[in-house]
Amino acid sequence: MSIRKRKIQANYLKVKENFELLGTGFTELNETPTAKPTSKRYINQSSSSQSITGYEWSTAFNADQISSEIAIEHIRNVGEMQKTGIDAETEYVIVDLDKPAETVGFRARKLRVAIAVESFEATEGDLGITGSLLGLSDPVEGTFDTTKKTFTEGFTPKA
Repeated sequence: MSIRKRKIQANYLKVKENFELLGTGFTELNETPTAKPTSKRYINQSSSSQSITGYEWSTAFNADQISSEIAIEHIRNVGEMQKTGIDAETEYVIVDLDKPAETVGFRARKLRVAIAVESFEATEGDLGITGSLLGLSDPVEGTFDTTKKTFTEGFTPKA
């Protein structure tokens, strides 16, 4: 049995026109799908019937404020300038580096997200940033080319 390691997923945030890697500086990046169930009990049943009606997706993050990291600077700017609406929104891609595509790249999921900065913390003199990326759309499955940093809809696994 082999448990997948965190480093097998690469995460990218779109800043202006480019996807930037969320790597160095990030100490935590945890995806939370949060399924939203509904239930109904019919008169001829003792137990309720349950189903999933949607998701309230988010990814919590913690990062050190490393000014040379473009994605961190973008997130920091959203929080410092208290941006809202479209000014706090972008695209986010989660890439499975252990699932190569038939052509080039790897399986990926792209979501539209809102950047919600919650705090700027100082730990032993180092400045940090915490918050969440909040899902604004359903995920789109596709292929991400890690060299060109481009996302293409659709994924066919390598045979």
